[in-house]
Amino acid sequence: MRLPLISMLLPPTLVSAGRDTGRPGHGLIGYGIEMYIPVCAYACQNSFSSNPLVCTDDAPFGDDEMDGVGMGSSQDGMTLPQNVSAMPSSTCHAESEPFLTSVAWCIRMKFRNTFVWQIEKWWQSYVVGNQPTDTPPGLSYGTALALVTSPPNATCMGGQILSETSLADEMLYMPSIFPSTLTRMWRFNTNVLRWSSALNGQFIYPLLLRPWRDSPTAAVIGDPPTRGQALFIGYLILLNIFLSTFKFGVHPGGFRYWWNDGQDEIMDDLANRLRVLSFANFVLLVLYLSRNNVFLWLTNWQHSTFVLLHCWVARIAVLEAILHSVIFLRDWIQEDRLADDQRIYELFLATHVALSILVFLGSWYHIIFRYEHQWGYETWLHVVFAVWGFDRLLRLLRTLRNGVRTAKITAIDDDYIRIDVRGIVGSGHVYLYFLDWRFWENHPFSIASSIIQQSGTFSSTKDIDSVADNVDIDPEKSIRMGSDGFNQTLETVMVFYLRLLEGGTRALRNRTQLPVLIEGAYGNHEDLSEYPTLICIAGGIGVTAVLPYMRAHPSHAFLYWSSRTQALVDSMKPLTHNFHLEVVVGQRLVLRTILESQLDNFAVVPGA
Repeated sequence: MRLPLISMLLPPTLVSAGRDTGRPGHGLIGYGIEMYIPVCAYACQNSFSSNPLVCTDDAPFGDDEMDGVGMGSSQDGMTLPQNVSAMPSSTCHAESEPFLTSVAWCIRMKFRNTFVWQIEKWWQSYVVGNQPTDTPPGLSYGTALALVTSPPNATCMGGQILSETSLADEMLYMPSIFPSTLTRMWRFNTNVLRWSSALNGQFIYPLLLRPWRDSPTAAVIGDPPTRGQALFIGYLILLNIFLSTFKFGVHPGGFRYWWNDGQDEIMDDLANRLRVLSFANFVLLVLYLSRNNVFLWLTNWQHSTFVLLHCWVARIAVLEAILHSVIFLRDWIQEDRLADDQRIYELFLATHVALSILVFLGSWYHIIFRYEHQWGYETWLHVVFAVWGFDRLLRLLRTLRNGVRTAKITAIDDDYIRIDVRGIVGSGHVYLYFLDWRFWENHPFSIASSIIQQSGTFSSTKDIDSVADNVDIDPEKSIRMGSDGFNQTLETVMVFYLRLLEGGTRALRNRTQLPVLIEGAYGNHEDLSEYPTLICIAGGIGVTAVLPYMRAHPSHAFLYWSSRTQALVDSMKPLTHNFHLEVVVGQRLVLRTILESQLDNFAVVPGA
């Protein structure tokens, strides 16, 4: 059999660790796939499956199944008649009346509380074996049972020729009873309670720890989560720990078939649970990172929150996969189965997708090679691929809807540039693909504005937004509006601001225009109209994210802005001149002073 290429990259001892082949299953274990159920039926079949059988001319020995055991000899060296197979083929089992009647009688005696149709269903698929190519049984369960006219008295011991209806050897039957593995998954409850502002300010919004951006910890863990995010991350961690460790059972020594002792049994159960949980987390891993994540609408959480959760779920899934491998590696060793800063981020982006594909394909081939399609482990990967493909399809449709556009680049100073894309409107943020400069990359940009006033003067920027909301604008054209004797020309232009960093983005400063693809727009601005006063505090080009809130607020809106350069402030005057604006250049804002100055305008009534 030719192995997949990925299996050739694995250590030979792992590839040869053993395969469990069988009929394909559909669904998940416990939901459409029953692992070794009914247990007693499997135990009865296993009790007689290794006994030598008399094979007829129509039921050949099956040389390919004998694995070096010759016809006419048994595994322990005893001589057998020439028409007896020490390792019968599936055809021999299917046509052997003693085998079928013995299994049927065993099931009848051991398995009294099950409907006959359930046994018949199992019988047709598994009494001969669990391979898709196995020959169907020559007798149904009911027919085989009817052939037993009197209860058998003889017991067929292991290694004896099964030539008549016999009782099962209890020494073979009892160890064959092993528990089925049922994996229980959970559902997320995404309903978020509405807490008071004091509770949010104390337990939800503050950072869990002081920022460590300049410390080595940031390269490994990233920025610290807020306390609310940390609570949810802790919930995910505790849930995974609970699902992987609760309700373990140990069977009596006489019932163990695969394990040396109770500790081995528990460790194997733990490894199997960790495998399923890791696959389940793969689904969340892809879903949280997708830009069309349904939880964005259900929870109203920021996309950055789900990116953070994506990172932590990835750590959980990888840790579970590592523990799964380490536990089984421990078993293999015991059984002697082994013979003897920004550039870093850009590198991460370049390799992240490739590594993700390698992980998913590696998981796929691991499951298919080890279990084929028996137990539905690959269903988790089907969901992963479906979520990933759906998100990529929506990204493509959002991009094709906007078509190829031309981006005009204007240098503001050595640190900042302005990007204008004409003929398109939107709000929130978009992803830009620069087609003749690193076309494979896409970068998120907040939309500073999407309607530009060419001539005339509006009383406020809110009037522009009102026009954009209430007039059906053709994105490909400019429009002329008359209001109170003034003539104004409005043009649909998406405006972005970009800070140039050390790396590839600095090359954009030398360009005047580029063909671009625009994916989006994404994100919905929260309605803040119920609050009488809006205070926005921003730094650098982060001000572009709060400008839509400033324009949309119907009442008092104050913008406090700290900028690195005066040139950026001058460039953004057309977008900010109608606000209550305070700007500092080259300095930090003092938050306490800002908040105290605003609180002085309100009368605070204790207990109100």
